[in-house]
Amino acid sequence: MLTHTYKIGFTTQYEYIKHKKAPKFTVLYTHGLCSDPWGSKPENVKQWCVDNNIDFYRYELAGHGSDKANYPQCSPEEWRKQILEIIDSVIKGPILVIGSSLGGWLSMMAALDRPERIIGFIGLAAAPDFTHYLRDYLSPEQNKELDETGQTAFDNADFGYFYTLKLIDGGSKNLVAQGDSINITCPVHWIHGIKDASIPYWYAVEVVKKITSETVILKLLKESNHRLNDEFAAAAIVDSLNWYLQH
Repeated sequence: MLTHTYKIGFTTQYEYIKHKKAPKFTVLYTHGLCSDPWGSKPENVKQWCVDNNIDFYRYELAGHGSDKANYPQCSPEEWRKQILEIIDSVIKGPILVIGSSLGGWLSMMAALDRPERIIGFIGLAAAPDFTHYLRDYLSPEQNKELDETGQTAFDNADFGYFYTLKLIDGGSKNLVAQGDSINITCPVHWIHGIKDASIPYWYAVEVVKKITSETVILKLLKESNHRLNDEFAAAAIVDSLNWYLQH
């Protein structure tokens, strides 16, 4: 893997697959909180891109993967700048953003900030504004630990997370779904598992109602959880990728 040092001061790994022939668009994949872009889900997206001669870019968020030691210094404030730097300085031409969980939130930011570049958005258990609700999910003991030490761990049926006050503070400055509408105008595909223990599926229903795009497709998968790494989710993701290729 190659490394890139961002203007925000963090260095992370990335992979950029480019084809000789100019692609219809480039897929920009952003992973979730306390995760990385090297698992089976992004691998499947990568393989689809290779098979269809579509350029593919995936990267580690600051404070994740090879840069995980810097996690306490990171928040949506830094990650928003990171994805915009990739769009502005690295990738040329139209972009299809795909984001998992936190990556879905950041991809929504990108669609709002660079509407002239983003031709589509695929949210994979997208988690816009999740920091706004974190304290409601934490126990009194966890909230106390967060206030006293600036950090706390939180586990659910799907995943284990590490939350910081900086994460919550940075999130409060980058909310996208608190108003009556979300001015994303590109076609939207949102894939969410009904068994998601991190971001309940009903939240996805409420958020997509606010998106102004004329094309908003919500796929609720009965047997999938937050990871969306089962066969049903994999098929749904490929189906959405094919939709953008054909439109």
